[in-house]
Amino acid sequence: MAQPKVIATVRSAGPIGDIKVNVVTNRVYFVNPDTEAGTIGVLEGRTNRIIARIPVGRLPSQLGINPQTNRIYVPNFRDENVSVINGRTNQVIKTVKVGRFPDNIGVNVRTNLIYVTSAFGTLFVIDGKTNQVRKKIEIGGRPSRIVINELTNRVYVTNTANDSVTVINGTTQAIIATIKVGSNPVIAPALNKITNRIYVANNLSRFLSVINGRTNKLLRNVQLGRLQSEVVINPLTNRIFVSSAQVEGKGKLFVINGNNNKIITTKVLPTSSNITINPNTNHLFVGNFDKNHMSVYNATTFKRLARFPSVSGSTVLNPLTNRIYVGGNDSITVIQDRPRLTQSSIFN
Repeated sequence: MAQPKVIATVRSAGPIGDIKVNVVTNRVYFVNPDTEAGTIGVLEGRTNRIIARIPVGRLPSQLGINPQTNRIYVPNFRDENVSVINGRTNQVIKTVKVGRFPDNIGVNVRTNLIYVTSAFGTLFVIDGKTNQVRKKIEIGGRPSRIVINELTNRVYVTNTANDSVTVINGTTQAIIATIKVGSNPVIAPALNKITNRIYVANNLSRFLSVINGRTNKLLRNVQLGRLQSEVVINPLTNRIFVSSAQVEGKGKLFVINGNNNKIITTKVLPTSSNITINPNTNHLFVGNFDKNHMSVYNATTFKRLARFPSVSGSTVLNPLTNRIYVGGNDSITVIQDRPRLTQSSIFN
């Protein structure tokens, strides 16, 4: 079986922030966060070349993509608006005014609705067809991360001021539940659409919160004994991977069985790291920011399969090509995890 390997290093002007991929067009979009006048870079996945730099607003933060409509959405923190980009022309076609300090975004591909948080307690719902704000949902506190289950049409919004998760009906846009979790859930939750479980990492609590998506109730808290920095999931193996938030000394990786929410094993992590899972290959990518390298492990045996020097940063997977894109200080590294999937293997 082919091992992961670096196939390209693409130079970029300045560090890479949030990075996302449109799996339909095979294009990768990334934020240049250190520029006052923000830009979004576009990398063509077929040629591994940067084909465009798109001016947006001031201090762009995250990216949202609807691969079905080929639209890219960029909240501009300083300008209180969202830039809408046409993925075919690589041009901004609309600027949607929202509330103060928008930063986090989620896209429901099925309903073509875009959800944007404001630092002042409001969630804005943008209609992807009209590019207008359809509704303002007053959540209160400090809405933070968004995760969407398109199968159930439920929107989950963490709240770092209230230490809770707000559940929204994606049809009516009504709040249907508010679930208490741990302290400072500022980390993006992980969603298993197969089991309909939401895993909320609590940055200032020593437990992981598990929400039952059917009942909208807290299922349990998984005691970890450490603070958390990231949570990712392999829905095919029903394994949850949680990294601890260490700023001095080495951290830990907790591997949880999603069937019973019990810790299977723990592993040592670098002092400052990030984790990404490829469900297709069950390979776990661990970036080491301090020493600027990335290791790849078999997520079951934890045998190290590869180690890439001078590679670390924001990471995204294109599951259709099995390519991992890692945004560093001045470049994007492209890793081929396994030969590209064929059309038949994708749907069989």
